[in-house]
Amino acid sequence: MWKALKHLSLGLALIVAAGGVLLFSDQGGREGRRGPEHGPAEALHRKVRAGEKVRVALLKWVSSVTLDETLRGLLEGLAERGFVEGQGMELQVFCAEGDMPTAVSMAQRAFGGDYDLVLTVSTPMLQVAASANKQGRRVHIFGAVTDPYAAEVGISREDHRKHPAWLTGVGTFQPVRETLELSRRLYPGLKRIGTVMNPSEACSQSCYGVAREVCASLGIELDVVTVDNSSAVYEAASALVSRGVQALVIGGDNTVESAFDSVVKAADGARIPVLGYASMYAGRGALAGLGANYVDVGRVQGRLAGDIMKGLYPGDIPVENVMPLKLSLNRQVASRLRDPWELPPEVVQGASLVYGESGALEVSVDRSEGVPAIPAGRCFELYFLNYVESVPMEETLRGFRRALDEAGLREGRDFNLEVGNAQGDMPTLSALVDHVRSRRVDLLLLTSTPTLQAVLSKINDIPVVFGLVANPVLAGAGSSDVVHRPHITGISTEAPYVEGVRALKECLPGAKTVGTLVNPSEVNCVYNLKQVEKALTAQGITCVSVAVSTPTEVSDGIQGLLAQGVDAVLQVTGNLFFASFAPISKACLEARVPLFGMDAANALSGGAAVAVARDYAAGGEDMGRVALRVLRGESPEGIPFAPVSNTRIVINERNAERYGLSIPPSLMSRATDVVK
Repeated sequence: MWKALKHLSLGLALIVAAGGVLLFSDQGGREGRRGPEHGPAEALHRKVRAGEKVRVALLKWVSSVTLDETLRGLLEGLAERGFVEGQGMELQVFCAEGDMPTAVSMAQRAFGGDYDLVLTVSTPMLQVAASANKQGRRVHIFGAVTDPYAAEVGISREDHRKHPAWLTGVGTFQPVRETLELSRRLYPGLKRIGTVMNPSEACSQSCYGVAREVCASLGIELDVVTVDNSSAVYEAASALVSRGVQALVIGGDNTVESAFDSVVKAADGARIPVLGYASMYAGRGALAGLGANYVDVGRVQGRLAGDIMKGLYPGDIPVENVMPLKLSLNRQVASRLRDPWELPPEVVQGASLVYGESGALEVSVDRSEGVPAIPAGRCFELYFLNYVESVPMEETLRGFRRALDEAGLREGRDFNLEVGNAQGDMPTLSALVDHVRSRRVDLLLLTSTPTLQAVLSKINDIPVVFGLVANPVLAGAGSSDVVHRPHITGISTEAPYVEGVRALKECLPGAKTVGTLVNPSEVNCVYNLKQVEKALTAQGITCVSVAVSTPTEVSDGIQGLLAQGVDAVLQVTGNLFFASFAPISKACLEARVPLFGMDAANALSGGAAVAVARDYAAGGEDMGRVALRVLRGESPEGIPFAPVSNTRIVINERNAERYGLSIPPSLMSRATDVVK
């Protein structure tokens, strides 16, 4: 279906700026080699490394569907990099509502206050913020900007690496040419179109310049009426209608977009269509909307911001164009037009959203990040392999199913899913891997480090997507998250060690010794122990561990640990302890030694007072989205390993009371779940 759209020159390609970031990933964290212009980035890096909360100001120009979708994706991208509101990040959102004095005041407040990072969405906000930050007092990352090179903020069109050292971001040039060519495709007799624009917006000027060139090449007359505020948009659109235009085409203009309904109202009165450079327009009365998937645009910006917080330098990152295109169509609008506009099957087939003649959404296909849709009529054979039955595994599987469901895939129609469980037995696991290999399934899903290692030893010709693996590189899946076995990719669930220790320290500021059990036969568990030891040592706390290898050893092991007089127990994750946490809870509660966990179930249903853990259901959804990319034809080799997108802080007030433990307000305010 995407081949058909290519014939229409829709150019549905994503230039992923995040890919360019990887070129500089080895440069993060090198202090002392930078000039004073890199001072804001250095200060930001130090704060993140120290585990301090980063204060982020997000400035947007106006409330609109485009910018709201960008904001949503931006938050998702930040979460993918481990930055969530209340968990390592404090985010304040400001909106100018299209008012320039308000925008200037917002920018001055952001750059003159105690914010560590400023994010902006829209061209006007980029320009205002860049003006307020001429001295480079803060790192500034922008997104949802049509033409950053024309914004006059110091970004070179000829060399995208040339820009202020404290400023970077992603551009999103509107698909002007593609939309106009699509218009001619839907109505070959199209001769005259109209557009409304605010000439004071640089983004609008850029789009209008391209539109003039494209219309001239297509033999289409372009009529324009200018406005300086949103209240004038309806009158301007009506003026174009009275001049006899056959369609209205708009986009790339914040002023006009904020009054989009006025454009539709004017067009409906004359039974002519509206076409726009944004995918959501068809759902609001346009015939067609072709534009960036702004959730994906925001997601790229969020990932970029997260990478910079973790050690990259804005000055090293080129400003690239990101255009993950999404097409929407409206059959109801087509049915009531005065001219013979048509929606050819090949165009409909390539659309992500199609509204039927009743106006209801009848087709919704996830084409996130420029990935083509799953072939129609294909039923995939999937196998979900697990080492041991546990709550994390069940949550992961539930999240995985939800991701496929949200993408419109139905079990029994689009895929068959078989679930295998080794019940913690290695010979059984080996037999199940042999079974999968003989079945020749389309995609193998798996959870846990032992399962991944077993698969690595026997399977190299079936696509694999993993989850619930603490460190896939350590497990042998590759040399890095980017360079790995060509048939394998997935989601890592490395525990939030620093955050977990921080929560313990907040509850027990005087703690000197903390204990944990460890299973030396699980490479992931040993790795988790080392990371917890490191995090505890950084807080001046000694870590004591006792080794256990089987469920029957857990009871004696925890008693031996408590006998050493530890101030608290912080139980590291491992497959053994997923299934054998009850004896640990019982012993700690009886001894009134506060128990902290790194699995949400430890506090939700176990005896832990606090658990700081990865969100396994979110990890399953992340797995599902990766699996969808593979099913759509992407090679696992080109998909980097990624961390789970969300972290949970679970507080069990009843357990805390039984330990005589007081939960500080600072921790309670960050909690995602509270058991009373």
